[in-house]
Amino acid sequence: MPPRSLVLVAASLCAGGLAVLPYFHDSDLVLLREHLNHPFAFGALACLLTACAALGLRWGWLRVLIAVLAGLGASGALFVALVALSFTATEEAGFVDGPAPYRIRLQQSPAGFGPDSVMRLSLRRDDGLLSKEWDLGCINDDDPDDAFDSVKWTGPGSVEIRVTDGRTFPIALDPASGRPQSTTALNC
Repeated sequence: MPPRSLVLVAASLCAGGLAVLPYFHDSDLVLLREHLNHPFAFGALACLLTACAALGLRWGWLRVLIAVLAGLGASGALFVALVALSFTATEEAGFVDGPAPYRIRLQQSPAGFGPDSVMRLSLRRDDGLLSKEWDLGCINDDDPDDAFDSVKWTGPGSVEIRVTDGRTFPIALDPASGRPQSTTALNC
């Protein structure tokens, strides 16, 4: 096998590793969570790199077989990505600023095929490339009384989530790391 093909196989293995990483390791780093959490794209890239590496093989039938299988794998990964994106589309609903360097991020997404929506809340600690983000809660509005109403800071280390019927869910933050000590899940 020529050196070019060996380099392409190594690159394919790296791309495949990046595709599998989100399934086994959930990172708090925003850089990894938002920019490297694209398993279907990395899977398709790994398949295409494998197909390019197969072009350097000596046996014609093996070259064609690997190229066809890699093409099918890339097509399958892209199709599954399109289906997954259509069901998991999230929309930014804004940020609630807190004591520096903290912000609460609000994201809204549809809940299945119905008219309900899900509000996801997360706490972000801004620190440049080392910014971290942790889940605060998930609220599904399938029951009108359980719909998300507001979130506010009740102190430098505490947050309160309120739903439309007036119930509140207080969440304390760890004083050392800033990580939420609990989360809220209502009909999620």
